[in-house]
Order: sequence, then structure tokens, then C-alpha cells
Amino acid sequence: MPDFKRGRKKFALYEKFYLSLSENGKKYLQGRSKEYKEILLDIQKLILPYIKKHCPTCINCCKLHAPELSIYIAESVGCFYCVDYLLVRYDTRLPDPNYENAEKNLCPFWSDGCILPSDCRSSLCIGYFCETLMKELDMQEIYEHLEKLANIVSHFSIQKCMV
Repeated sequence: MPDFKRGRKKFALYEKFYLSLSENGKKYLQGRSKEYKEILLDIQKLILPYIKKHCPTCINCCKLHAPELSIYIAESVGCFYCVDYLLVRYDTRLPDPNYENAEKNLCPFWSDGCILPSDCRSSLCIGYFCETLMKELDMQEIYEHLEKLANIVSHFSIQKCMV
């Protein structure tokens, strides 16, 4: 799966970039990370009962490639982009990815559910809801939270991290 290998390299570059941040860069990141993680936890509180009910028997959203839809969803390991990786990584060392999962077309952070802490999920993963979940959730409230997340991500400055 060549796309996954490219995603794995990108994920490693995100970590190198994070480790290279100056103290000023980390100070900027700290405030944005706190906001991002608080919203992630708010969303988790809303969806967790429904996730526990439906998701253990279905792992479709944790697949890296859906040939029937001709899509490849994993920009990097855990579906992270650079910004959301930095936002979750600020005060948390992420668990080691299980790269053998990629050989089975599954996210390396999947093992009977997501092994990432609840406040350390990528914006792509936290924003995905299957039809089953959408029917049971108050999507208006969730969309309001997702809009706040998107606002943090879109206004995040990589340049300020490099100061």
C-alpha cells in the first residue's frame, strides 16, 4: 500500500517538526492545543454513549482504503494533518502505532476501538459520522462544536510555531 508508506513518512515528519519547536513556538501551541482538546472532549461526551453502542461491531470508519468508494482517507497515520497533529501532540505522547494494522487496511491506532486518548483524535476522524450515528445524535450541537474545531485549525499559524 504505497499511499500508507507515504502517510507513515509524513507522520514521522510531523513528530520531527514538533520536537524541533522552540519555547516560543510551544507557548503559542499551548493555548491553541488547550482549546482544541477541550472541544474534542466536549464532542466525545456527546457521542461516546452512541459510539459504545454501535462502533464495536463496525470498523468501517477505521479503514485506510475503501476500494468500493475509490477513496484513500489516511493523509498520515491516524488521519492527521500537520496542524491537528501538533495540537494533540503538545502535551501528550501518542501511543505507538501498530503498523501491522495497515497491512490489514486498518488504522494503526485501532485495536478493538481507537487507542488514541479521547482528546487526541484527528479532525478528520472526529468529524466523521456514519448514517447510523447521525440518526441518533443531535447533529446540530455536534456541528457547532466541529465548527469551533475547524476555526482553531484554520486560524492556526505554523509560522508562529517556528518563531
